[in-house]
Amino acid sequence: MKCPVCRATYRSSGVRETASSNSQTLIPNSRNCHRCGVDLSPLIQIHDQAIWYHRQAIQALHAENYSAATTWNDQALSLHHNNADFHALAGQLWALQGKFHQAISAWERARHLNPQHPTATACLRGLDGS
Repeated sequence: MKCPVCRATYRSSGVRETASSNSQTLIPNSRNCHRCGVDLSPLIQIHDQAIWYHRQAIQALHAENYSAATTWNDQALSLHHNNADFHALAGQLWALQGKFHQAISAWERARHLNPQHPTATACLRGLDGS
């Protein structure tokens, strides 16, 4: 997740350099950007909600309730569209429903976000026969 103000990658704890002095301060479990200090709590809450939806989707997938799994995963994607795991799961769900064109698109999106994504890579290779 990136800070919307300065685009720094969020880290749950880290070192922050203060502007008034050239010192660095360790901020344990901070919900603030390590670079600019902006409060990231709303974004973290949205991210956590997306993860929760994704976990619900996985549980529904294991129960072979593909419709519910798709709904949960779509909700996760609506909150965090740049998560490769969410797109990879979408691809699996599309494939299980026989919609391979959509599955391939989802896996390609996952690979675009993470070129080494294991699930997306394996699924695309499986379709290629290699």
